[in-house]
Amino acid sequence: MMDIILAAANSAVPLVLASLGGLLSERAGVLNISMEGCITAGAFTTALVMAGGGNPLVAAVAAIAAGAFFGSLLSGFHLLLAANLFIAGMGINLLIPSFAGLISQIVQGSKGAIHIPEAAKFMERGLPYITWLMIPLAILTTLLLKRSRLGSHIRAADSSPDFLRERGISVEKTHFLVLVISSASAALAGAFLALRVGAYVPGMSSGRGWIALVIIWMGFRKPTGILISSYFFTLIEIVAGRFQGIGNVPVTLFLAMPSLAALTALTVATIAYSSKARLRR
Repeated sequence: MMDIILAAANSAVPLVLASLGGLLSERAGVLNISMEGCITAGAFTTALVMAGGGNPLVAAVAAIAAGAFFGSLLSGFHLLLAANLFIAGMGINLLIPSFAGLISQIVQGSKGAIHIPEAAKFMERGLPYITWLMIPLAILTTLLLKRSRLGSHIRAADSSPDFLRERGISVEKTHFLVLVISSASAALAGAFLALRVGAYVPGMSSGRGWIALVIIWMGFRKPTGILISSYFFTLIEIVAGRFQGIGNVPVTLFLAMPSLAALTALTVATIAYSSKARLRR
């Protein structure tokens, strides 16, 4: 049982990182749709840097920079060119895998997987620390949103933008900042994913960016709720994987269990959140 819980905590790291970053953009009123692509960008950048002789820290910083770049690109399309945020985010999601394939073809001579040397050795030492760092990270995000000036600006950018403008605070700069942070956070999630797998594989994000968006609402738009929801989703995923092949139950049912659990939890969370909002009126 304990090994399942630890495996769930380890697997939840990319979801926690992406969801906490996405929460900042959501609370500012500019939900980052491009996190799926940014996870791919982070994983690819990490593999490329480490395959070229870089260490994990340099690779992680490079991944964050790549995510920040695409976050800036998304912000530019939305804030400067007035592009629809959802469409611009979808465009980034489509651009990044193609861009990664092009760079891989130029540098590696193929569009396939990129092996990461020394990844297993690094993760063997660092995985426990990284895994349990998610708890203080969720607490720090809570403090950022509730107790800091930046957090009040982020919340006001959605609920009271005129309040910020009256005080000379740019709503657009706040939106730009949270989009860059959320993209960089998603890219860091991709870096962790690539290091844990020991390679970059095209399509390895496997919808985690979209799941992170769902987890934001499953967690009632709160960092601690996001942490719990991430653990819940990965726990269901691992349990479903362990029970495949038992009895005459179709394998497809086990494969669908994480998505069904997430959909059920999201529905319950949405109903509860809507009821709470009505009671406040």
